[in-house]
Amino acid sequence: MKKIIVCFIIVLLMVFPASAGEVSLNKWVLNVTIGDDGMVEETIQTEFENTGTTSLDGFSFVVPASRVVISSDNIMSIPSTGTEVKQQTIPGGIKISINFDRPVEAGKKWNGRLSLTAENWAVKEGPDYSITIPIDAPKAIMAGKEVEFSIPADPEIRSQVFLPKAVNVTAVEVKSRDKKSYKKLLQFDKMVITWFQLSFGDAFSIKGSYSDILKLIIETDEKSRQIKDKIKKARDAGQDVKEAESHLLNAEEYNNNQALQSFWINDFNVVQEYVGYANDELSLAEKSLSEPKETKVIPEETKESNRIPGFGGAGLIIIISSYCMILRRKRTKS
Repeated sequence: MKKIIVCFIIVLLMVFPASAGEVSLNKWVLNVTIGDDGMVEETIQTEFENTGTTSLDGFSFVVPASRVVISSDNIMSIPSTGTEVKQQTIPGGIKISINFDRPVEAGKKWNGRLSLTAENWAVKEGPDYSITIPIDAPKAIMAGKEVEFSIPADPEIRSQVFLPKAVNVTAVEVKSRDKKSYKKLLQFDKMVITWFQLSFGDAFSIKGSYSDILKLIIETDEKSRQIKDKIKKARDAGQDVKEAESHLLNAEEYNNNQALQSFWINDFNVVQEYVGYANDELSLAEKSLSEPKETKVIPEETKESNRIPGFGGAGLIIIISSYCMILRRKRTKS
């Protein structure tokens, strides 16, 4: 009877190698970039902690795409465990399995960063783009079986989505048990949507469309950064660039503040007005750089004399006075 019980326990351990509480998922961060052609590049940052007694052999997750390109070279981790990547087409996308060459032992953490390229995840229709991103928890692989991760009370689960150049956000929809706020901002030439705190089971959809008005702001910002580089080179060459710097500051205020603030509230006529002001200032900055003003170099001797005004004359008077006093003493003695 004891042998039967022992065999039964062994079978249970083989079928259910670990419980959810044995491996903690501390971080799951998704950075999604949509290309101009609709291709998606995704970078995932994650941290697992093996708090149980069974080794962690890897993990798996699903990408909602028709084709995924990923290899071991796209995976970096601390500690470096070495990986083998497998793919399987399943309903809803591609299942990616990351198998460690060296398992993560009990009591150890695995911090990883991996990147992949996915086809037919985002949808591109002319100037319009759309994408739906589910926030699904990965699965732990232990003893050849997939098990659920344990989710701590306050895990780091967040996401950023980078839209194609000059594509403006037209709609955002979030499916979640709790209302999740997000931040929208412009980083150089891309609109970025950021969720700072998400939960597994959430999903969000984003729609965007190419904007000629947004393109004006982006092109002006690019021109501004080019002139900033020119100003630096001119300054390093000894040129007086104060006037150019002043025009550049005005341009950045008009474009990056006034025009962009008007863009957020869809006041596009005002956007074009401020972008025009910004480009006028940039033209003046370039004109100033094309008419270089040499920075005057003050000789060292002049600098010294400027520090102590009249020092040379005062010194000469003291010397003459001293000489006269010496002559008087000699005459008195004689």
